[in-house]
Formats: sequence, C-alpha cells, structure tokens
Amino acid sequence: MANLALFKTPEQILQSGNDAVLRGSFVEASQNYKSASMKFSKQGNMPLSRLADGYAAIVAIAQGPSNSSLYHPAIQSVRSLGDVTLKLGLREVSAPVLANEIQLLASEIDALNSRAMTSAEHAEKAHRLNELAARFRMETADAVLVLPELFLKQSVLGESKAASLSAYAEEEMGESLVLDNPKAAAEHYQTARLLWMQAGRQDLADGAASRVRSYGRAARCWFCGREISGEGVHFLSMPSDLTDLLKKATKGGALPAFDPSQSMIYACKGCHSAIYKLSDALAVERMRQLETRINVQLNQIRESIAETQRMISRVR
Repeated sequence: MANLALFKTPEQILQSGNDAVLRGSFVEASQNYKSASMKFSKQGNMPLSRLADGYAAIVAIAQGPSNSSLYHPAIQSVRSLGDVTLKLGLREVSAPVLANEIQLLASEIDALNSRAMTSAEHAEKAHRLNELAARFRMETADAVLVLPELFLKQSVLGESKAASLSAYAEEEMGESLVLDNPKAAAEHYQTARLLWMQAGRQDLADGAASRVRSYGRAARCWFCGREISGEGVHFLSMPSDLTDLLKKATKGGALPAFDPSQSMIYACKGCHSAIYKLSDALAVERMRQLETRINVQLNQIRESIAETQRMISRVR
C-alpha cells in the first residue's frame, strides 16, 4: 500500500484522505493528508499544501473530541485557508463557518471543564456559559453541527448546544446562591430542569429536580429550633431513636424537626458540625485512654516475660 502511494499524485492522495474520512478511518485519513501536504509543498503548490494540512488538523480531533487542545491547531489551520469549501464525509462546509464551529466547541469544552469552588467562581462560570449559549444561538442557529456528526455520528443542532449550556449556567447560578439564598438556588435549578427536558436530557433533568427538592426544603433544627432551608447545605439529617412521645412533644411548629418516615432528626449545620466535632474530640480522647491502658498492659507483659526468662536461667 505504501509503495503504491509513491506513484500517486498529491491530488490522488488528497482524495484518498477524503475517502478515508467517508469510511470513518481518521488515522488513515490523517496519514494521507500529511503525505499530500508534503508532495504539494515539494511542487511549490502552497495553497493545496495548506488545504491538506487543514484537513489533517481537523481529523486529528477524532483522537479526542473532548480534548480542547486538539481543536486549537485546527482553528488556526482552517482559518488560514480563507473562504474555501471543505468536504468532510458527505458534508460540505465553508472554512470560515467550520473554523467558527471548532472555536465554539473548544470554548464549550473549556468552560464546562473549568472548576468553580467559591460562590463568585460559580457566578463567573455561569456568565461564561450564558455568553457561549448566546453565541451558539446567534452563530449556528438551526444548523446541524459538522464535527459531532463527523466524529460521534450524532445530529446536533446549534440550538441544542445553546439549551444545554443555558441549563448548565442555571445550575452554576444555583450553586453561586445556595450559601446565601437556597430557595433562589432552587429556582435556578428548576429553570435548569426545564431546559434539560427541552434538550431531551431526562437524566440531567432528574438531577436538577433532586437539587430543587433539596435546596427548596425547609426544616426546624431538633436541637436549637432554628428554622432553615437548604437540605444538605444548611441542615442535615441525623439518625436517632425516636419514641412516639418524643415525636408528639416536637410537633406544633410550622416546619418539621424530624422525618416521620424514618428515624431521622434534622440538625442545622451549626449544631450538626458541633456534635460531630465533639464526638471526634471524645473519640480521640478515648483512643488516648485506651492507648495508655494498652501500654501499661504491654509493660506488664514485658516484665512478666523478663521474669520468666530470669527464672529459666537460674534453673539452668
């Protein structure tokens, strides 16, 4: 096969690359494009050499469609081609349009992979995601994106990407607010749930619905009586043995202090952390006491062994 390629023209090798893309053989396509580029370059045909390089950079993305570092060389290479039409499988697309799509997809990967730890970072990430969603809506409209169809065999509309990014943005906004206003956070997750349903992602819609329930739920602390919302953040459940008398004595408030379906009480974050820190301190103290007792017993055993050895020596 390699020997036959020696006798092919660069145009034929370029076409072989296109045929390999049509079959989904992206490694083979990359090799053909690089070979064609070298031959065009030796002939002094730099426009076609750059075209082959552009194709090679595009198919290189197949090695890792979720790795944005593979997208950036393709963006530069495709933009350098000017206003030409590229053939990728059964699709034809202008180089500027494809370069813009690659840029958007790379930005999506970077934005989604960025880690947010603080409320401010979550808000900033939400802002970036919303901006990107707006760009997908304006710049790709109802077009079927080229790369997902080429590499993932998925028909993805630009609007679908925009809806997903908007949903992620709503979730990030929810996380930015949950420490100060969990009910507002629940509202953002409710919006995210609706967006996920529009995007056909029932799994993510269910995840958002779970946050809506948790962040929107309110309870009364069993210990201090504080009324607080935001389960899992501002109050938590704790296992406890509850008698009917205790349950009756705790009723009367607007919010529950325990889960009637389980032997669980609700504790605000302050009481919960205080209890666990106290239990940790008591556990450490208990370990120290046990360690002291064990050391005393070990010393007694050592002394007993030494005495036994001395007795054996005297008998001998």
